[in-house]
Amino acid sequence: MNAVVAGCAMVAQADGWVTPNERKRMIDRMRNSPTIAFFGAADVLVLFEALNLRFERDLDDGKATAEVAVSRLRGQSRPSRALIETVCAVAEADGGFDAEERAVILRLCTLLDVDPASFDLIPGKGAQR
Repeated sequence: MNAVVAGCAMVAQADGWVTPNERKRMIDRMRNSPTIAFFGAADVLVLFEALNLRFERDLDDGKATAEVAVSRLRGQSRPSRALIETVCAVAEADGGFDAEERAVILRLCTLLDVDPASFDLIPGKGAQR
């Protein structure tokens, strides 16, 4: 749960603010994940808000904290792909990917050793989703 919420916070914060649609999309995705739903929406939201507060207080600290959490999934293919799918959904919540969100998701792919082409994140490459 920590890694997915951290990735969502990174993407939501990419443009400098978190929209209500991004927050709702993240909660909805978490509720539909059998692994993460176990923790409950309230716990997910508390963690998400705590990370967002860290970003607001110190952007570098928030980013570093989130990247450490995300990196813990490296080498775990299915959870890593689920994280990328979830953060893509959060990025799309406010009308599509902007350049900052795309850059954060590409960074997450690098941290997790996930091919970004399979998520339509690289122009000119087809999705394999």
